Amino acid sequence: MTLRVRLALAFLVIVAAPLVAAAIIVGRGVPHALDTSAANRLAASVAAAADWAQQTCGRVRLAAEILARETTALTGPARAETASDVVGRGLVDYAIVEQPGGRVITQAGTINGRHPTVHQLGSCTGKVVSAPTLAVIADFVDVRTTAGVPLGRAAVALPLNNEAARVIAHAADAPVTLVLGGQVVASTQSAAQARVLAPVGTHTARAGGVTVGDRLAAAVQAAPSVFIVVSVHKTSVHRLGLLLFAVLVAAVLLSGLIGAWLARLTTRPLSELSEAAARVAGGDLDTKIDIRSRDEVGQLATAFNEMTRELRGYVREVEASRDQLRDAFDRLGDTLSGTHDLGRILTVVLDTAVDGVGASAGAAYVLQSGREGLQLRASHGLEGRVAATRIPYADGIAGGVAKSGQALLGHVGADGLEPAEGEPRAEEVLAVPLRTGSGVLGVICLYDRTDGRPFQASDVETIRSFAGQAAVALDNVLLHQEAQLLSVTDALTGLGNYRSFEQILAREIERATRFSRSLGLLMIDLDRFKTVNDEHGHQVGNDVLVEVADRLRAEVREVDVVARYGGEEFVVVLPESDADGAGHTADRICAAMRREPFRAGGHGLNVTVSIGVAVFPGHGQHAVDLVRAADQAMYAAKTAGRDQWRLAADSGRLAAR
Repeated sequence: MTLRVRLALAFLVIVAAPLVAAAIIVGRGVPHALDTSAANRLAASVAAAADWAQQTCGRVRLAAEILARETTALTGPARAETASDVVGRGLVDYAIVEQPGGRVITQAGTINGRHPTVHQLGSCTGKVVSAPTLAVIADFVDVRTTAGVPLGRAAVALPLNNEAARVIAHAADAPVTLVLGGQVVASTQSAAQARVLAPVGTHTARAGGVTVGDRLAAAVQAAPSVFIVVSVHKTSVHRLGLLLFAVLVAAVLLSGLIGAWLARLTTRPLSELSEAAARVAGGDLDTKIDIRSRDEVGQLATAFNEMTRELRGYVREVEASRDQLRDAFDRLGDTLSGTHDLGRILTVVLDTAVDGVGASAGAAYVLQSGREGLQLRASHGLEGRVAATRIPYADGIAGGVAKSGQALLGHVGADGLEPAEGEPRAEEVLAVPLRTGSGVLGVICLYDRTDGRPFQASDVETIRSFAGQAAVALDNVLLHQEAQLLSVTDALTGLGNYRSFEQILAREIERATRFSRSLGLLMIDLDRFKTVNDEHGHQVGNDVLVEVADRLRAEVREVDVVARYGGEEFVVVLPESDADGAGHTADRICAAMRREPFRAGGHGLNVTVSIGVAVFPGHGQHAVDLVRAADQAMYAAKTAGRDQWRLAADSGRLAAR
């Protein structure tokens, strides 16, 4: 057998063997890979649907707690408005508070035109009351007075309907079907497909999901008896074997022809090249071929050596980038899961984005309430660049992304990307919105790569891939801050509520004690306020309370604190005020109330107040004693004829004013 034949056969074997192995691997691996890909997509969608259900349950639970707290804090007609307040703020679609006997205290909203009871709603947090028959996410909280006496239960609910199905499908990036007791209640798929998938929604998902026709499906429990069925499409591989065989035969024939041709031209250099290629394929990137000539074979050897050198550099860069990206995402995950600090979250998100695409600078903006503009909350490498702390909404690059909700990529100026005044200057920009199902929350802007190369479309996908998760964390922080504000703010007047008053009074008494200062307290009650409600209605009464709050704010100092004590009662905490100072303030407040009629509901109402004044430490050294003294003085003012104030006396008597 000649060398030429041996070389041809050797080349054929070298080429054909990997092709056969690759065909076997592909023939067996591709179906498994496709199934694994479908299972992974299903798992990601199931996780997203479960995350939506958990977040929605948390939102409902928070709304139930707010309803219970407001029901406890308010009395009389104001208590009957608590459910409407919770529904009106868009926290839930339905709210109800029942007494232990089942009588409704307050109720607002509907569920599919119905007014279900607390027992019919159930609880997404696992509290058992009865088997619910409604497709809702609901929760309830036991309501008790401040003395611990049960008032009943406060329950809220959000319906699981077609709109909810579309929101879940958007979050899960997959079609969903909502199933209650084995029956379809809503779906983003056709009715026929939904009916086929309905049996999956009778139990939670098992590992790998369930194959239904050409789809892979699994269920997530959103509420008692309510399941979210998520499905993904499975790719068919029926003709893969025939295609692989045809490709393999063609490749072998072509390899035989090429081998015969090369066998005539090459001898030893070909063997060296084959051996070197085999070593590189085995992972030895330090392989090098000796160059013995300057002909085509020598040029091939030179190119081979250059290729291995470049490959070693690429491998090092990939490994370094992989480690850097892993560290960045680990830091990002720890921050997103363990803090409610908005600035820290945005800083870590921005640093991760900058590192992920190799940008030289970046800025993170948050959309202000009412879309008044974008506020700069985190920056990276903006030294020497113009960077205003506020960008108008819809202006410039960041403002335009916030308005459109779409990512932008390109050269500044050349691609129609014009920055707003005060926006960082750069040659190239990549801007991605931070958005959730509720809309755009902010914008991440990245400027100029450090290596001088332009941003790629893959960079946009890289940033967008974790911007969604960052937006969810940002949304959670904003919701947490809003909940904290609602817990200490009276919803009607915007003043501090009873809880915030207790905290402020305790803090001011502690400060007055430490520095031996006086502290004034005014207890204010509207005279004959029940008559206003009876003659003109509760809405007019609410308008009067709001205007009273406005007049109180106008008559006190900036350091003074005004709060709603409950019903038609208000309190004013006066730091570093003695009896004379507190009395002057009480005089101004009485005069401000009687100065002109209240314009409420088109009526001109004459409203006056009775005020009780107490001063620390003369009238009490503890918050309870000081409040009691001011309260007694206030009732003394009412007894004396109203529209006046009284100062509590140290001996228990009241000083007339």
